[in-house]
Amino acid sequence: MRALTLMGPRQVAVEAVADAEVEAATDALLRVTSSAICGTDLHFYDGRMGAEPGMVIGHEPLGVVEEIGSAVTSVRPGDRVVVPTHICCGFCPSCVHGYSGACLTTNPGKAGAAYGYPGMGGYRGAQAEFVRVPFADANCLRLPGEPGDEYEHDFVLLADALPTGYHATVLAGVRPGDSVAIYGAGAIGLLTAYCALRLRGAAVVYVVDRVPDRLDKAGELGAVPVDYTAGDPAGQIIEQQRRRRGGAAWRGEDALGGVSCAIDAVGFQARTFGDPAREDPRRVIHDLARLVNPTGRLGIIGVFPAEDPSGVDGLEREGRLDVPWGKLFAKGVTIGMGRDHDKRYNDFLRDLIAAGRIRPSEIVSHRLPLADAPDAFRRFDERRDGYLKIVIDPAA
Repeated sequence: MRALTLMGPRQVAVEAVADAEVEAATDALLRVTSSAICGTDLHFYDGRMGAEPGMVIGHEPLGVVEEIGSAVTSVRPGDRVVVPTHICCGFCPSCVHGYSGACLTTNPGKAGAAYGYPGMGGYRGAQAEFVRVPFADANCLRLPGEPGDEYEHDFVLLADALPTGYHATVLAGVRPGDSVAIYGAGAIGLLTAYCALRLRGAAVVYVVDRVPDRLDKAGELGAVPVDYTAGDPAGQIIEQQRRRRGGAAWRGEDALGGVSCAIDAVGFQARTFGDPAREDPRRVIHDLARLVNPTGRLGIIGVFPAEDPSGVDGLEREGRLDVPWGKLFAKGVTIGMGRDHDKRYNDFLRDLIAAGRIRPSEIVSHRLPLADAPDAFRRFDERRDGYLKIVIDPAA
């Protein structure tokens, strides 16, 4: 079968690899109809996070069940399903209590497994014609409709991007009426803004980035775009909050000049605001600590690896970070962080899509054949030509 394979830093190619197949009685074989490219894939594309040449990448598959193992009962060949990024067993303590992103079975000795992701179980990725789905009963979410219908791009986002965006709002405890600042307007940042506004009742959402296409999309979704190349983003938000509030509703409320919730949707490859060519992994957390109001909430959804040999300094190379704990402690800030637990969210998000209540596909910019994936990665990595969220069609 054809699959997108990492060849080296900033080099991917469509290669012929051994066919995916059913290997255990609990497996299913999925014929992939859509597979999205994630911002996390760019970390691997850049040669970070332990990514090695030869690995098939991709972790956002949507497709049709082609074959099932003898023990599979909840799906059958011909079913249209989406498969969550994080592979779960369904029966370990983490899975039973709703923490499928920290499954203890699928990556023995560690918490959590995923497709096409270094250090997370060795499972082949999903930017391919077929993908093996372990523990199919726990991982396959059945969907209405037919491949290629009007919901194709909405449903593929259920694999990772949409539940991750929703999880970010849960980590930050976004509530009706909240003011929210999101750093990063990639697919996750945009869908976090979308969920905060459409599903969690936020009053105002600010989205910080430097790429014009991303900022324009944030504005289309109803958020307030903040271009950090125009000046200090936290200062811009504080000033807009001051103007928006006008007068205080509560005595002393004018002292709350920041936001009630702030979210890091960038992660360890954040850039220096004054020089976007230079990495500064501590930049975002320092801004969020300054921006969040006393007793506010932070959600950290951007990826931070356990170690990064290519990090800009010794702390980052060892998986550590310079965090302003004193300021956060003094403000009494609540912090939530970590990978999303897809299964906790993707069934009700599916139902919202099917009911026409949400259309997350608003952020999808391109649908391309698998053969065009190498060029798509290059353009996506360069943040150019409007490449916001790319969906690969392995059958095209």
